[in-house]
Amino acid sequence: MKGFAVLAAALAMVPAAASAQAVEEGFPRGSLAVAAIDRGDWNRAEALLRTSQLEADDPARLINLGAVYMQTGRTSEALTAWRAALASNRHSQVETIGGRWVSTRDLAREALARYETAQVRN
Repeated sequence: MKGFAVLAAALAMVPAAASAQAVEEGFPRGSLAVAAIDRGDWNRAEALLRTSQLEADDPARLINLGAVYMQTGRTSEALTAWRAALASNRHSQVETIGGRWVSTRDLAREALARYETAQVRN
């Protein structure tokens, strides 16, 4: 089982104490832009994710890239990234920054569902 921190779209729900300790275990440091996302440094996070040593279709990379897009007002790009993450056949169990173990498939589903729920409320 491969473990690492992933932010997904639940950034606002992450406790500060947990997020301050975020690392990308099992991946090159910075490849998931966890620290930059945690700081709200969206430009740096996007740069790290775009130049990541991870494959372009890695679901964890796509989930975090979608979170960056959503936080920077690029809803369409966020949805595209999360849909691509969901469509991947390379899913794994990951530990979120909040300490929850979940599959990347479920994280992508949750990100999409969170957006759709927000749309219904508006």
